Amino acid sequence: MSPCTRSKSARDLSNSIISESPIVALHRILELMPIKYAARSSILSKLWRQLWSTQPNLVFDPLFFQYVSNTKDSAASVIHKILLKHTGDILGFHLISEADTLTQSDVNQFIIFASNHGIQKLTLKMANDEKYVLPDSIFTCATLTHLNLSRCIFMLPDGTQFPNLITLQLEHSKIAGHRGLENNLNLPVLETMELRFCVDVDSVYLVSPKLENLSIISSYTITFRCFSVNPIFTIIKHLCLNGTSLEKLCLAYVEDKLFQPLKLQSLKICDFKISVESIACAVCLLRSSPNLSEIEIDEVVKVDETLNQRTELLSYLSMEKDRVNEALRLIQTVRFRKLKGSSTEMYLIRVMFSHSPKLERIIIEQCEKSGHVTNYRENLRELLSCITRASPKAIVVKYLQCDFPVACYDFFV
Repeated sequence: MSPCTRSKSARDLSNSIISESPIVALHRILELMPIKYAARSSILSKLWRQLWSTQPNLVFDPLFFQYVSNTKDSAASVIHKILLKHTGDILGFHLISEADTLTQSDVNQFIIFASNHGIQKLTLKMANDEKYVLPDSIFTCATLTHLNLSRCIFMLPDGTQFPNLITLQLEHSKIAGHRGLENNLNLPVLETMELRFCVDVDSVYLVSPKLENLSIISSYTITFRCFSVNPIFTIIKHLCLNGTSLEKLCLAYVEDKLFQPLKLQSLKICDFKISVESIACAVCLLRSSPNLSEIEIDEVVKVDETLNQRTELLSYLSMEKDRVNEALRLIQTVRFRKLKGSSTEMYLIRVMFSHSPKLERIIIEQCEKSGHVTNYRENLRELLSCITRASPKAIVVKYLQCDFPVACYDFFV
């Protein structure tokens, strides 16, 4: 057999093996490819032409917009052509670019087309100056389960909204209110909601009886008052706040403990800005959550190591010792991520050990790039050797070097 014949046979065998793979696997291959190459696959054979025209997940990402910018066609016209040639369901439709824009009219047509073809997951993250207004049809789309939006406005129509939505992620978006008399957003099966840099979300009455996971990042209008008037805060089990959102909770006056107890099981604080105000808000949340057993602090930022700051914090924790004891009485697991080893962080660890009678473990994760690992470990060993632990159980502390290729563990009992 000649070299050319052997080469052709090898290509035919390779093509045969790939082509005989399950349709789901082939669609997944196309999904992971840049869309210009996925489109070119349609010239390979009748099978691949059918695969491209029935691709259920369409991802128009920065690579797509970069490729189109070097052609004579606009991104919108290319997307229109792809949709016109598409047959079958569109389960995922994603428009993602931090450098490109699309007109409101084009976005409306794309969303309406996808909502009429079985859309389940929709992402809209474009670099538009004006916020997109969602078309009314998307609010009653029965197939939609996951919605990820950036720079959008909700103009709520009458009737039930998002009947089967499970996950809602909003960034730099605004819920403008209801066009009718009511101001409700009905999400009957929603389980997870993330709000990042959103405004006016506190003015909408959310009806979400199955919501369990709520993340609030720099959404300044959400205060403790919302916990009293909006039912979602009394049913969620897992809450994530960043430092700014935590501080803003106390902008509205609140008692030392919320009037209605929460069902929280875990609390995560990202970019924790240590201050008396933020600690007081955290203590209020913990005291109001009789089922909460896990705390995660994902990086302490802007730690003020001045004498006044430390004195003020120590004074507050000393004066509010009983409330701190109540707040930490059921805590079993505490995780510190990206710990820098500052004296304020070490004091937080001391507080957790000293006021948590059911504590089982503190997990400490420190990035290798932060340096001073040896001194950090020695300081922690010294801290653990001299503090009084409220829990009679052995405490295991783990160190995870998250920038290291293999995790490294140390244990202290």
